[in-house]
Amino acid sequence: MARLIGFSALVILLLATLAGCAARPAFHTPVVALPITCEQQFERWHFQVATDGRFDAQDWSPPGYPYLRIDRLLASFELADLSLAQRRDWLAHAHDKAQQGWHYEMQGGPAQAAQWLAKLRKCAGLAVAALADNDALWHRLASVAQVPDSYSTGAQISGLYPLMVPIVDWRAGVTMGALAQRFDHYTPRGRWQSYHLAVSEPKIANTPGGWTRDSLGIPIVDAHELENLFRHHAPVWRLDTLDRNDRPGRPGRGKGGRLRFQLEPVVFTHLEFSYVQGTIQPQLVYLVWFAARSAESWPDIYAGALDGLVWRVTLDDQARALVYDSIHPCGCYHQWLLVKDGLSPRPTVNLRAEDLWVLDELSENSGSPVLSLSAGDHQLVGVQFVGSVAEPTDRTAGRPYRRYRLEPLDRLRGRSWSGGRLYGFDGLIDGTERLERYLLWPTGVVSAGAMRQWGHHAVSFVGRRHFDDPDLLDQYFWLPPSWKARRSSRGQ
Repeated sequence: MARLIGFSALVILLLATLAGCAARPAFHTPVVALPITCEQQFERWHFQVATDGRFDAQDWSPPGYPYLRIDRLLASFELADLSLAQRRDWLAHAHDKAQQGWHYEMQGGPAQAAQWLAKLRKCAGLAVAALADNDALWHRLASVAQVPDSYSTGAQISGLYPLMVPIVDWRAGVTMGALAQRFDHYTPRGRWQSYHLAVSEPKIANTPGGWTRDSLGIPIVDAHELENLFRHHAPVWRLDTLDRNDRPGRPGRGKGGRLRFQLEPVVFTHLEFSYVQGTIQPQLVYLVWFAARSAESWPDIYAGALDGLVWRVTLDDQARALVYDSIHPCGCYHQWLLVKDGLSPRPTVNLRAEDLWVLDELSENSGSPVLSLSAGDHQLVGVQFVGSVAEPTDRTAGRPYRRYRLEPLDRLRGRSWSGGRLYGFDGLIDGTERLERYLLWPTGVVSAGAMRQWGHHAVSFVGRRHFDDPDLLDQYFWLPPSWKARRSSRGQ
């Protein structure tokens, strides 16, 4: 019996480890030869940030290049094939991401952190300047400029993943099929409460020639233009409201490590990019947070602290939507909505076999969609456009809706409003774990159901797929040959 108890304890420990472990980022000596004082600067910064728990995991630093950080878009380029001008633009993007990461890592650091950061930037400038023109160093960078995926191969091996796939796939089909049936057929459990953007919708500048682009083909969107885009496409949030867990707000963490949540009408935004027919197009990301997903039974393996919905709009050259998709901040429940004259699934793609869940096709592709979310589990249960949804009167406020404002998602990366840091060094939000992780760990998804930082959203339990994969659209969707003809006939 003692041996059995000991073995059981070992199994439990193994499961817990595989379900939620991640290695702390290791320091690698810079590849580019720098003065010893610069190497010491990078090493000291890394040591302090890792020791104090201030590491920002949103972007990945290629080993040996601590002054660069990349996302999956930058990793998608064949670096060996880039021209000198393209190398410099690529380095500018990667170095800018590193500086953003340092900025958030500095928050909550020692008093001398600002001085260290100034020295770090000076040393980084020397390294970046030497890198673009040095073919040997550049090709060495090309061999390591890849972002690790968000799956644990060890967990898949230990969990006999191939044997689990049919069961997981079947269960995913049942769950997502039920959600698809509820879409547009939802009966509210509480009272509908709508939230509109607090400012009027701006006019989008006509860009007949498409976006201005850098040498890599990445659209250049200035701050004013980006603000107008986010305002123009900002959705109306129509929330079935039972209790405080169905009202939007701002997550944070106290200095003691406890999760905190402040109710306020705010939605967070983020700019991303994706390939569409080989061309890089902008994507507008909106994220609304809730204090928790309420338990519907006991035990409820999906319930827990923090919940939300991520809404993404992929734009064409005229800033109109090509397709919409959404997930929860755990990476779960990835769903698509097509738009008229937009992207369509490739004829060779079997949607069910690929676990692609298309809810509907919308007739409009510009302006503010009304997103209806269910109470408790905050699932997307309807999408319409402004003017086609009756607004119930808010008796407490004396008006048909409430106002919300937009803030950059990056504001959650550093020290939060309550003193601590929301995200961990592994890109997860500690304290949001779900019981489902004990069932789904063999899929390789680390801590399935837990909330995540941008760049860490694995969106499939079968295979490997990431929400921020820039090739995702081109892999499964296309613009049919008739698309250009229809738009040309309309003078677009």
